Amino acid sequence: MSKAEDAMEEQNYDQALASVDSALAQDSANVDAYLMRAQVLRQMADSTMSVEKYKDLYARARDAEEAAIKFDPGARSEVEGQRTLTFAQQSRKGAEAFRRARQTSDTTDYRKAAVYFGGASATYPDSANVILNQAYAMLNMEQNRENGDMTGAAPVLERYIEKADAPQKNAYDILSALYLQNGQNEEAIDLLESAIDDLSQRSSYIQVGGSRGLNYTGEVQVNGSSRSVEGTTPDKVTIDSNGEVSATFQKEQEKGQLRVSLYYKGSTVADTLISTGTASLSVNLQEQAPLAQMEGRLLNAYNRAGQTEKAMQAYREQIDQNPNNATYRYNYGSLLLQSDRFDDAIEQLQKAVDLEPGNVKAQYNLGAAYSNKARNVQDSLTALNDSMSAISEAAMEENREPTAEEKERVNELDSRIKELEQQKRDLFREAIPPLERARQMADSEGSFRQDACAALVTAYVQIEQTAKAQELEQCAGLNVQQQGENGGN
Repeated sequence: MSKAEDAMEEQNYDQALASVDSALAQDSANVDAYLMRAQVLRQMADSTMSVEKYKDLYARARDAEEAAIKFDPGARSEVEGQRTLTFAQQSRKGAEAFRRARQTSDTTDYRKAAVYFGGASATYPDSANVILNQAYAMLNMEQNRENGDMTGAAPVLERYIEKADAPQKNAYDILSALYLQNGQNEEAIDLLESAIDDLSQRSSYIQVGGSRGLNYTGEVQVNGSSRSVEGTTPDKVTIDSNGEVSATFQKEQEKGQLRVSLYYKGSTVADTLISTGTASLSVNLQEQAPLAQMEGRLLNAYNRAGQTEKAMQAYREQIDQNPNNATYRYNYGSLLLQSDRFDDAIEQLQKAVDLEPGNVKAQYNLGAAYSNKARNVQDSLTALNDSMSAISEAAMEENREPTAEEKERVNELDSRIKELEQQKRDLFREAIPPLERARQMADSEGSFRQDACAALVTAYVQIEQTAKAQELEQCAGLNVQQQGENGGN
C-alpha cells in the first residue's frame, strides 16, 4: 500500500493501481486497498479531458468503494462523506466551466463542463440533474464545433429520462429531434408517445422564485374562484383546473426580485419578474397548446416510419382539438393528397390556406389536389373512350351496323364522357388560383416555383388558354406545344 501511495504522489497511476492489485491479490478483503483504488482512479481521471474516460474512471472508483463497503459495512459513513464532497466539487467545477463557456462559446470549457458533470453523475448515478447538465454541455460543445455531431449526447439524455421523476420537456424535445436526425424513427415514436402521455397528465402550477428566502403574498383566481396564498421562495402553488387562471403576487421585502411562472403540461406559458410593485399574470389554459410542436414531431415520425394511417388518425384527433391550427390542416391534407383522397385533401388544404394564406406549400398542394383529381377524371375518360371504341370496332369486325342496344350504350357513354370532360376542365380551373399564388410567393430561383409553373401550364392548356400557358413556358421549362399534344398528362 505504501508503494501505491508513493506512485500516486508521483502521478504514476498505472503503477499505483498495480500495487493496489498486488495488495488485493494477497487479501481480497483489504478494505483500505479498495478505498485506495477509488482515490487513485479519481486522481487518474483528473489527468484526462475525455468525457467518457473521465466518467468511466469515476464509475470504477464508485465500484471500488462499494467493494470496501461489502467487506466492511462500517466503512459506509466514510465513503458517503467522500462521495458527498466529490459530488459537490464535480458539480461546482461543471457549473463554473459551463458559465465560462456561455460567455466565450469556448468548446474546451464546454468539454470541461461535460467532464465534471459526468464525474458527478458517476459518483451519484441516480442524480438526474447532473446527467442533464452533462448532456447540455455536450450539445453546446458540438454545436460550437465545425461539423459537430450532437447525436453523441443521445445516450446521456436517455439516461436522464430514465432517472428523472419528471423529465424536462426540453430533454424530450432534444432527444426526439436527435432520433429523427439519426433516422431512428421507431425510437422517436416510442419516446414522443411516452412524453406526450407524461406531460399531458402533469398538474398545472405557479412557480414562485427569484431571490431565495423571499417572503411573498398573493391571490390566485381559477375559473372565478379566488384564494389567498403566501410563502417563501422558492415555492409552488398547484392549479387544479385547465381553465382561466389569473394571479397577483407581491414580495414582502424591499430588496430582491420575485419571479412568477405558470407551468402547464411541462411548459412555461406565462412568466414575470419584478423588483418593485406586483407580479401579475392571466392565462386561459384552454387556449394554450404547449405540446403542439412535440405532437407535430410525432406526426412527422409516423410519416417517416410509413405509419400513414396512424398519422392520419393522430391528425384527425389534433384537428378536432385545434380546428384553427393551419399546420395540422396542411400536414393532414398533404397526407390525404399522397393517399389519392382528393376531396378530403381539398377540404383540409382549403382550410389551411384560409387560416394561413401565406403558406406557399399549402397553396401549391391545394392546386395539386385539384390537378390530381382532374388527372384521375382523365383516367376515367380514357376507360370510357376505350369502351366506346370497343363497341364500334366489334361492329366493324363483324361488318354490320351497331345494334340498338349498342347505340344506346354508346349514347350513354358519350353523355358521361361530356360530363367528365366538363368536370375535368372545372377542376383544372379550380387548380389555377392556388397554383398562381404559390408561383408568386415562391422563390424565383427555386425548383418549387418551377413545379408550380409546370402545373399551371398543364392547367391552362387543359382549359384551352394556350396564351397563358405560353407565358409560363420559360418558368416551367416545358414545351407548350408538346404539352398540348400529350393532353397535359
